[in-house]
Amino acid sequence: MSTLQFALFFAALMVGYLLVHVRLVRFETYLREVSALKVVNERLKGVSDSMTRVNLEPVEDRLDMIHAELRGLSEAASRLEHALSRAREHAPVASSGAGVSDGERVRALVETRLLALGYRNLHILTDLSTVSFSEEQEIVVEAEKNQMQCKGKVVTVNGELRDVYLQNVAQAFP
Repeated sequence: MSTLQFALFFAALMVGYLLVHVRLVRFETYLREVSALKVVNERLKGVSDSMTRVNLEPVEDRLDMIHAELRGLSEAASRLEHALSRAREHAPVASSGAGVSDGERVRALVETRLLALGYRNLHILTDLSTVSFSEEQEIVVEAEKNQMQCKGKVVTVNGELRDVYLQNVAQAFP
């Protein structure tokens, strides 16, 4: 083997070594990137595992309860709105003293208050034609609340409602 052949062989060997070395350096950087992705993958797996352990059923139950309570509040607001509209209808009658009997004023007072409390289908059983607005009166009333029939008394004194004694009919018969 001549010196020229050896030099060419050695140069080819060095070029081959450099190409392999450059490829290995690139491969090492690729492996570092892959190892960083492996850490991210492990973190994502941890997040995924923790998400499976999160129990959302109590949250869903509480949301259902809140929804039901909001529905009840909406119904109560509509009842209050209805009672206020009824009160506005009776307000001019109750405030004007001329041409309105004491019985009509007491009726308006009782109806307004019971509607505001959420009672429906009011029936005043006491005869209000002889009632005096300034005296204490016990007025027997039937009404309906939450689809249950209620009976009792309402006490008025000097144009104010003193007490409301209404109880569920089902409570009266155990």
